[in-house]
Amino acid sequence: MKRILTALFLLACVLSITACAADSGDNTAEGSLMVNADIRLPAEISKNKEETLSVAVTQGDEAVDDASDVQFEIWKAESKEDSEMIKAVHKGKGIYEIKKTFSEDGAYFVQTHVTARDLHVMPKKEFTVGKVSEEESVKADEHEKTENAGDDHSHH
Repeated sequence: MKRILTALFLLACVLSITACAADSGDNTAEGSLMVNADIRLPAEISKNKEETLSVAVTQGDEAVDDASDVQFEIWKAESKEDSEMIKAVHKGKGIYEIKKTFSEDGAYFVQTHVTARDLHVMPKKEFTVGKVSEEESVKADEHEKTENAGDDHSHH
């Protein structure tokens, strides 16, 4: 019995040392920096006109040109279930973009889904197309607040 306990103790020590060694893997400055995605929209978006939406992807001060997946999810306020996913095109210097024509005025949301360097970030931004009533804008803001109430999780 004493041999079994000694063997188990030694096995636990070996596993503990191995786990610590494996955990100290990539602690370089680049490995610890978050990937950032900055959504860029035109100052004014018009109905029935092709618009360019882009996202600038960086890690620290470096432009990320090797993102494995960048998509734009777009939906009209209060209609997330009808969202549209559009794969972005890499334009260089960390810029990924899409072209989109909006057929209706209103309040919208865009959320980019960026996977780069084993990290996933999903920033979201509200914007308007054409003319939007004050009531519709307030409704969109309220809808976003209730929608974000359950978004306290990280995407790594």
